Amino acid sequence: MFGAPKPRSKLYTTLAMYRAIARDVLSGNFEVGPAVETFEAAIAAWTGKRHAIAVPMARTGIHLATKALVRPGRKIVLSPYTISDVVNMVIAAGAVPVFADIQTDTLNIDAAEVERLVDDKTDAVLATHFYGLACDVARIGALCRERGIALIEDAAQAFSSEIGGRHAGTFGDVGVFSFGMYKNVNTFFGGIVVTDCGDIAAKIRDAMRTMPPETLGHFLPKVASGLATDVLTSTPIFDLFTYWLFRWAYLNDVEALNNKVKVDLDPVLRRDLPPEYQGRMTETQARIALDQLPRVTADTKARIAAAELYHAGLKDLNGIVLPPLRTDGSHTYSYYCIQVPDREALVRHALRQGRDLTESHHKNCADMACFREWARDCPRARAAAASVVYLPTYPGYGRDEIEKTIAAVRGYFRDLA
Repeated sequence: MFGAPKPRSKLYTTLAMYRAIARDVLSGNFEVGPAVETFEAAIAAWTGKRHAIAVPMARTGIHLATKALVRPGRKIVLSPYTISDVVNMVIAAGAVPVFADIQTDTLNIDAAEVERLVDDKTDAVLATHFYGLACDVARIGALCRERGIALIEDAAQAFSSEIGGRHAGTFGDVGVFSFGMYKNVNTFFGGIVVTDCGDIAAKIRDAMRTMPPETLGHFLPKVASGLATDVLTSTPIFDLFTYWLFRWAYLNDVEALNNKVKVDLDPVLRRDLPPEYQGRMTETQARIALDQLPRVTADTKARIAAAELYHAGLKDLNGIVLPPLRTDGSHTYSYYCIQVPDREALVRHALRQGRDLTESHHKNCADMACFREWARDCPRARAAAASVVYLPTYPGYGRDEIEKTIAAVRGYFRDLA
């Protein structure tokens, strides 16, 4: 009988973060201090951009960037392989989404499709750097400059990714980063927008000034959710309880439990920015973000090292699509995403072998009923939405765990032969 593995994912949190939050709340310093301005200045310096504006969430940043750059009723070309609210943010900003299919190996928007779809009604391209992998932003950026349209970079999953020593998110008119619950800098939701354009920065800052400050009533439940996740994935509790519960639920199709670890379960069309997306970043959030910045580079190196191990262990398998192996910083591997024809069968096999894997929660928005008005046939995005499995890469997962996960994946393909 096998013991429990390490969990499929971990938050980038520490006990010190929770102590800092508790101290600020109890002392009344939740909204006291210059930390937000300091954090904005730190990100501006880190990215080499003139302006950095803290926002409630990355999706809010996408909304504000779209409003600043896309005229009402004009088109914005974007990837359909994303969360539904990215699409909602451009719709709520008055833009018309045009879905450009993705590349199979990178899972990123296909620059050739972007070139094909940009027309005289297009105002912008939203280029997403997915799972930490920088998209072909040089080619897309050149097209945007040639056609006189804006480039917005969704770098929500690519904080610290680089192309030629330059950060993803800094090639376009606007870059948007996320500091959400599972990001490598975690402020329990929050994000930042960077730009060199003073007019764009002014528009976004003006919009932020109209938003209320984040409230304790809204923020603390997020922190409580993070704390609960940390407790459930802590070594003794995960080993004795959590893993076995969710393993049983998946193997027995107990959707009430399975859905607890899924997102975007019931996508809906939003034509307005929801109130819960409009709370300004707090001083507490900025302080804990600043404390995390020094470890980002080391964490990135750890994830790249994990990807090298996965690549070496899986590259000879037939019937599997691996992500590109890049060790130059252009892929920071928030997960190591493999694609297999029957991912449910692979996950079941892995769970039976004492591994903790999960399917991707991202969908093909071009097929969603809520976006039928903008539907397009994007076969590669459709295939990805049905085939991606996450292999863990977070720092601390460890070489031994990676090798066991590789063995489980190889065992699945060996049984198929």
